[in-house]
Amino acid sequence: MARYRIGKFAIDESRCLISSQDYEQIVEPKVMDVLHTLYLNKGEVVSQEVIFAKVWPNATYNPSSVQRCIALLRKALQEDAKNPQYIITHPKRGYSLEKVTQGQSKKLKSQHLGLLFVLLVSLIAIAWQLVPKQQDNAHFTQLMPLTSSELNEANLSLSHSGKYLAFVRGNKGSQQIWIKELATEREVRLTEDAASYYALGWSTSDNAIAFVKSTEQKQHLNTISIDLSKFQPLEQATVSVFNDTVVTSHHIDWHADKLYYIEKDKLNNDTRLVSLNLESKQKAHLLAATQQDWLLVNALSKDGRKVAMGIEAGQNKYRIDVLDLASKKIQTIAIIENGIQGLSWHPNNQALLISQRNQLINLELDGELQLISFNNYQIIRDAQYTPDAEAILMELVNVDVDIVSQTRATPDKLTKLVDTSSIDFLPVFSPDSTKFVFESHRFGLKQLFLYDNGKQTRIFANPDNHELFGIVWSQDARQVYTASKDTLFKIDLSSGTYETIPHGNHSFYLREMYHNQDAILVSYRAEDGQTFHPAKFDLTSLTLTPFTGSGKRLSCYGMDLDEQDQIYFSNSNEVFRVNSRGDIETVWQAANNDIIGISVSNQQLAVTMEHADTINFQRIDLATAATESWQLTQPKQHMLINSAHDLTEFLYLTEPNRTRKLVKLL
Repeated sequence: MARYRIGKFAIDESRCLISSQDYEQIVEPKVMDVLHTLYLNKGEVVSQEVIFAKVWPNATYNPSSVQRCIALLRKALQEDAKNPQYIITHPKRGYSLEKVTQGQSKKLKSQHLGLLFVLLVSLIAIAWQLVPKQQDNAHFTQLMPLTSSELNEANLSLSHSGKYLAFVRGNKGSQQIWIKELATEREVRLTEDAASYYALGWSTSDNAIAFVKSTEQKQHLNTISIDLSKFQPLEQATVSVFNDTVVTSHHIDWHADKLYYIEKDKLNNDTRLVSLNLESKQKAHLLAATQQDWLLVNALSKDGRKVAMGIEAGQNKYRIDVLDLASKKIQTIAIIENGIQGLSWHPNNQALLISQRNQLINLELDGELQLISFNNYQIIRDAQYTPDAEAILMELVNVDVDIVSQTRATPDKLTKLVDTSSIDFLPVFSPDSTKFVFESHRFGLKQLFLYDNGKQTRIFANPDNHELFGIVWSQDARQVYTASKDTLFKIDLSSGTYETIPHGNHSFYLREMYHNQDAILVSYRAEDGQTFHPAKFDLTSLTLTPFTGSGKRLSCYGMDLDEQDQIYFSNSNEVFRVNSRGDIETVWQAANNDIIGISVSNQQLAVTMEHADTINFQRIDLATAATESWQLTQPKQHMLINSAHDLTEFLYLTEPNRTRKLVKLL
């Protein structure tokens, strides 16, 4: 890999590092590949098509992938896209990489010094009259650590003054709450009991913190007062004990004598926004989620007048609502996709900051969305502006999930097949069960890999980083299909190329390939938004035909097709079949609600059930009703995700290993 300089910046391609004397920035590998392509042709105009072909070989041309990398390069090189020094845009032709020398820079300055002085004086005069109370830093580029502990740190909460940071340090079951004075770097531990702590929130006067303490027995909502002059904890009190509900908020909002948070009903999983009066200990229900809505996160405005809510409102559909506490009116601000990992207010009360996977979004109350671009590969949680809006504090989470194999012949032996420091999941066996395709989130990108005889090969780079919904194999095992919200991707395994097939339907999840038709069995979200139905997606007409099952609550825990393309699917305790008339009939029922998967072959129905620490299997002959039962011991903290078609090999996911740290974006 090359090392070279661009202006004041040193480029180290092997480390994906761009640095100067007082600055360094790591960029994504694809971003560095784009810079490498420009450097090899420095001084020359390189078209977007040529860049794409070099960086994304065998992929369908998409200019937005190149444009995104160029934008990130400009940020890393600290240049203004409207007046670039290094990466020059040539409209309708492409980009070129230029190097500005010190001599050229000085000449430019001397030629325009008089004009710049006049403009500067004018701008200062105008700015003095029009300077806003809060001013956004539009060029967040540099990540800095907030603490230096080797332990996991999470659940950050910045005090209203911006002087103190509260957070949880430690691993599950052995956590403690700490506060840090940001100016002096001094820290103090507030709690003593080893437990799980989360949902922290400061009082308006910054002299107390509310938090949730969770043990095996109970969940408590507590407060603890703090002597800031001596920098030590004082009295701790229990405000509420939860029996039938649990707090699901990322943080507690505290204004005057009230606490605001989201709770979930243990019995029916309903969610609602509540306020708790600290004096009377009375709880008021401010908003209950209805139908498909699921309350995820909440944020109280700085003036205490409004509550913003992030709501899951359908398959890959998330709504941002704002509740006016005085009038009780609710306004929908925006609808977005790909999840919400945190929500907070801008100090000016006129915008919201959304944490979304590996990116940040600034949302104005008029609905305008603005991406805050910076180089990041990890999951962002609970980002929040500092009071002057000059920096953003956040939690970064790296999640490691591996793929492990267990066989029926040697059930006590586990073999780790895919082991990286990122999320590797959704393994799907080929029709002959000799290999599998899986999704991996390496470098923050959602890509597909083939695992074959111990070797991993990337088969789909997903250059636009779409959210993917399922994987299916063609019956001849030559192609693999995956889907985004509105496009199907047909991937040819021999050539490594893929075909895009747009469709006009809402998101659906790929489950199985039909045997005798050019179609895919999918699970499709019902109109109520809560349940999923089986549906057939025709690859020729691009039409979707759902099977709704009148009067039945069909959750599609498992789904398969027999050799005649009859559809079988299950909820947690029943297996159904769509007969030749299109009617839905029950073919088998479990004793308990523990079905996690089904498969059908040669009139044999195999049902997989999870119970305690075992995986139980039932094989039912659909012609004679004869049954065969056996079981495997489930590896601890492992999730069964896929089985070979003959039930001789099983693929598990390991328990997610999360590494959390607190950082500041400047």
